[in-house]
Order: sequence, then structure tokens, then C-alpha cells
Amino acid sequence: MTCLALALFAAWSLPSHAQSSAAAAASGSNLPTVSVTSSTDDDAGTEGSGSYAARSATVGSKVPLALKETPASISVLTRQRMDDQNMTTIQDALRYVTGVQSVDYGDGTAYFKARGNMLGIEFDGVPIVSGLQYLQQFDLAMYDRVEIMRGPSGVMDGAGDPGGTVNLVRKRPLDAFHVSTETQVGSFGSARQMIDVTGPLNKDGTLRGRAVLVGSDGLQSVDGTREKEVMAYGAIDYDITPRTTLSLSAGYQNNPISGLDYGASGVANSARTALVGRVPGSYSENFSPSWNYGYTSLQETNANLVHRFENGWQAQSTFFYRHELSKGDYAYSGPGASATGLSFYGEQRQRNTYDWFGTDTNVSGPVKLFGQTHTFTLGVNYTVQSTTQQSGFVSLDGPFAGGTFSLYDPNAISKVDVPFTYGANNRIEQLGVYGQARIHITEPLSLVLGAREAFYHQTAQTILPTVSDWSTQAQLNHRFLPSAGLVYDIAPWLTGYASYSKILTAQTATTYTGVNLPPRTGEQYEVGLKGSFLHNRLNATAAVFNINDNNRAVSDPNHPTGSIAGGKSRDQGVELEVSGQPMPNWNVYAGYTYLNVNYENDTPNLTDGTDPKHLFKLWTNYAFRQGMLNGVTVGGGMLAQTRITRGVEQGAYAIFNAEVGYRFNKHVEASLQLNNLFNRDYYIRPPGSFYSVFGDRRNVMLTVRSDF
Repeated sequence: MTCLALALFAAWSLPSHAQSSAAAAASGSNLPTVSVTSSTDDDAGTEGSGSYAARSATVGSKVPLALKETPASISVLTRQRMDDQNMTTIQDALRYVTGVQSVDYGDGTAYFKARGNMLGIEFDGVPIVSGLQYLQQFDLAMYDRVEIMRGPSGVMDGAGDPGGTVNLVRKRPLDAFHVSTETQVGSFGSARQMIDVTGPLNKDGTLRGRAVLVGSDGLQSVDGTREKEVMAYGAIDYDITPRTTLSLSAGYQNNPISGLDYGASGVANSARTALVGRVPGSYSENFSPSWNYGYTSLQETNANLVHRFENGWQAQSTFFYRHELSKGDYAYSGPGASATGLSFYGEQRQRNTYDWFGTDTNVSGPVKLFGQTHTFTLGVNYTVQSTTQQSGFVSLDGPFAGGTFSLYDPNAISKVDVPFTYGANNRIEQLGVYGQARIHITEPLSLVLGAREAFYHQTAQTILPTVSDWSTQAQLNHRFLPSAGLVYDIAPWLTGYASYSKILTAQTATTYTGVNLPPRTGEQYEVGLKGSFLHNRLNATAAVFNINDNNRAVSDPNHPTGSIAGGKSRDQGVELEVSGQPMPNWNVYAGYTYLNVNYENDTPNLTDGTDPKHLFKLWTNYAFRQGMLNGVTVGGGMLAQTRITRGVEQGAYAIFNAEVGYRFNKHVEASLQLNNLFNRDYYIRPPGSFYSVFGDRRNVMLTVRSDF
């Protein structure tokens, strides 16, 4: 496929403007890479910028909007930073975003939180219900950037947790021929190869294409765990007219994992302490039998049609479909273990299928009134998730008293046949009509108003052991979700803002009589400052937020079999972030978060763990472009957080990484990255009654990249 794509792209001559761009790149001795240009409508694109600072973002607005103009906290993980930090998974990416917790689950998936709550997801601006948490995602090689808005986004996305929204924006075809490769070899025994080819498919450049292929095979930090990956992504952009563009894309990926390990549980006592002598200890130990396996496959299609009117208005429609198959057969320990490492084990077999469909249609543009230019956006979006889940569980009999096994000899566990004993179909639908107005009251003062009329419907039926009728689990009709914000231009390089957002989250818990609980409701208040310095090469933000979350489901004190909507929580915090280029050839990203979570008539969900009060993330990279060190790059970073609890307490820790690289010429560069420099022992996911995930021990990654 790759050879065919290369031949196809090379068969056409470059447009004249692409030739001149390439010639300019060749003549500029200080340019580190081949210059490429794009004729897409993605003004927020980061590919080829060479910077950690994004010009704008589309999350929360549907159209590219300067970060300073948005009364919300937004971080953008650019293509350059993903490359510099060798990020290949969504877990890698979000772990180094301000205020975000990225917690591995042990099977190639993870859960993600911000501001004390779970995050939702959009794909190219289309909100997808229940599409992020505990699910496999595509390799980052197919994405231009990752946008993250912290805080509720009910106007654009509908009912959901108030943690925020992740928007994954795919790469688009470029209008100049370009091929890049990436080869990575890791000290755990991993190898990864990527090739990315793009360019025009006809002589006038109105048809452009792109193909990205990834293959990887490697051992993981935990002994005996091996994960493979094959990913293919293709995209075509066609300019039907100079003002109308149709974009089509498709992706495929599969991820088999052998030696899958969910880790050890905590000791079965009131304190749920860790295993004796194991913290700190062997952070490479596999506590599961070698026959454990998991498998996930993803298929995805996307279509976007955009038309730009002469008066500055734009209309676009996007359609998204994804199918995911996840299956596995594995043994794991728990609940709990003895201090010396004896634990019950059970074997679980499961097969889950997920189908998502989402669509978003909107129009946006300027309106001139009272001597000012205002911007309006009107749209409607719809998303549906259909799942089929089948599972079976068998408690295994061990050789020790009470039927336990030793955590330190998991291969003594024999595999048994596990039939499916439970099955269910689930369906979640969400529909909304939304609008957003950006009204310039005066030249420096803007009022941002948003509103949504929201509909939500969740149903389920069992298919094993018997088939039941479909029943409603949660339903919301004609729920109004408003938001409001003020943005004031203090100076050309500095804005201040204040915002209010409404929260609405459906709940499936019921009273003891079986009546559905009302949704969680609440609001977020946020104030902040945003600066753009050095001709927009450096961005800085500071924000203070307060989230009130009401009607959370808690146990009914009078009826143990039911719940009541009596829980309340308040999440307060401060976020600081700097990203961009303080000097030529120097990129830096730093983010700090203080978070204080208070519960009233409620307790933390220790299945997902508590949140660190202090969280700091840093990455920097400097490229020498002259003198004896010309071509050398040096970089490094850290992640530091205070203690968290998920049964076992994980104390405060800091992880340091370092990198050195060399550009041989304008086409080829190599880098050597040393991760966990001081070999710090730590948990990403501390043990509870079940499961734990160790952080990677010290490791080295060699990366060679080429651009032509």
C-alpha cells in the first residue's frame, strides 16, 4: 500500500506554489525541516509549525478561535510536542497536559480526569457519548493535535461529566508532496515504524490525499507483557469548488496483548496496605499467568463537507462512525491479598462490541451591528452508542489454604473454560440544538453567550442468561443548558475573562422502589488571564475555578438497596500554563494545577482514586542552529504530583526525563530519550481491592525521523 501511495503521489507534478515553497526551504540553511503547506480550512492546524504554542483551537467553538478569545481553560498539544516527547498513545499525551490525570488500566486502556471529574471526547469537533474512558484509541500518528478544554462544555457537547472535553483532530492532506518516516526502538524490546505520505492527486491540486501506516511490536515494562499494533489511516480532500471542500477519511487498527497483567491488589485489611517488601520493590513483576491475552480492533470513517460563503459565513457538516471490538481471557487477583502475597484468583472471559455514530451540522459567521462585528454559531448534533457485552467469570481453586495462589508464582494457575453467563445490550442517544453568540459590546469588551436544548435517552436489555425487554435507564427531555462569559482586552497581548457554565449529568442509579434518580446538576465559575507574547510565539494562562456538583447518587441511609440524589461536591483550584517559544529554537511547556475536592454527604470514588492536590508538568527542547553544536538538540522534562489514594496510598513523587538529538541534514534527525532518569518506583494506579499498575522503570528510546 505504501509503495502504491508513493507512486501515486509522485506521478503528479507539484503545483507551482508548492515548488517555490520547497525551493525556499532548500535554500534556507537555518530551516530544520522541509517546509510543507496546506490548503485545508483548518486554521488551527499545528503540523509544521515547529512550536508548542497553538494559534487557535476549535474545541468549545466549532470554528478556529484564538485562545485569548475563549473564556475557558484550553490546552493544545501540538504535533511538534507529540514528536519531541515521542508520544504515541492518548495515555502518553494526556499525562503531560495541565491538570489532567491519565491512569492506565493495564489492558491498553485508561481513564482520564480533570478538575476532579471524568473527561468527555470529540472527534474533529463531533461529540461522541461514552467514547473515551476505558476504551482503546487510535495511535497518535493520525492526529494533527489534541485540544483539551477543562470544565463543562454542555452547550456544545450536551449532558456529561464536568471535567472537560478532549478533541482529537486528525491530520489532513497537504497540497505539497511530503513523506516522513519514524523508527523507534526501546530498551524494553519494543520496535515501532511509521510512514506518512501526503500530497496532491491531480495537477491542479484540487484533490489531495494522505496515508499513514504504523506497525509496532514490543515488550512492556512489566515482564512478559507484549503488545502489538497495526494502524492504517487514509484521507482525501476534494475542492468541489473554490469555496466547497469535501473531506473523507478512514482508519483501522488492531492491538493484541499477550501476558496481560492487571497487577496485584492491596492487602486485605482495613488499611488496604501494599504487599510486604514490594513497595518499593520489583516494578517489573507480572502477577498474572502468561496465557492471559486481550485483543482490540478499531474501524473508523469520517466525512466533512464545508462551504465558505462570500459574506464570511461558513456552513459545515461532519459525520463520524466508529466500531470497536474488545475481547479477552485472563486471570487476575483479588479481592485483596495476604501480606505475604497469597490471593484468590478468578478467570474472566469477555467480548464487547461498540458502535458509535455522531453528526454535527453548524453555520457560523459575522454580523455587523451598532458599529461592531459580532460572531454567531448555530448548530445541531446527535450521537448514539450501541454496545453488546458478554462476560463470564470462574473462581479458581488454588493449592493453598482457602483456595489461594501465590502472586509470585502466577504461572501455576491453569486456564479453564469460561462460558458466557451474562450478556446485555445498551444504547445511549443524545441530541441537542445549540447556539453561541460572541457580542462585542465595546472594542475591548466581548460578551459570549451560549445555550443548548438537550435530550438524552439511555436504554438497556439483558441477553444472558435470559432475554429481557428494553428498559429506560436514564432520560432527559428539553433540558436547557446555558453558559456566559466576558472577555476584556486589557492590552493587545493580555485578556481577562470570567465565565459561567451549567452542568447536567444523567444518572442510572434508582431509588429503593426502582425510580430513576434526577440528573446531577451544578455550575462552574471561572476567572482568568490569558497572554500572548513575542508576536504570538508564547502563550501564558492563569485560571481560578469553582465547580459545584449537586444531586450525586449516594446510598440511601434508610434503604440499603436504593440510592438518593443527596451527594454534593465542590471542586476548587488554580491552573497555570506556559507554552511556546520564549527564544528562537527553544520550545517550552509548563503546567501547574492546585485542586481541592470537598465532598458533602458523599465520598470519593476510590475505584478511580483520589486526585492529587498539586500537579506539575514540564517539557522543554532547545535546538542549536549555529556554532560547534549546530544540529544538536537537548530537551527534558518532569512530572510531579502529591499523594493519591485508591486503597493503597501512593506518596508524592517526581519523574524526570531527558533527551538529546542530532540533525544530520535537513532530511534526517535522531534522538535518544531517557525516561524515568532516576528509576523512581511509583504506581500510576495504586492497588485497591483489585488491580494496580506500576509506572515504567528507567528506559531508553531511540528515534530516527526523516522528512522529504
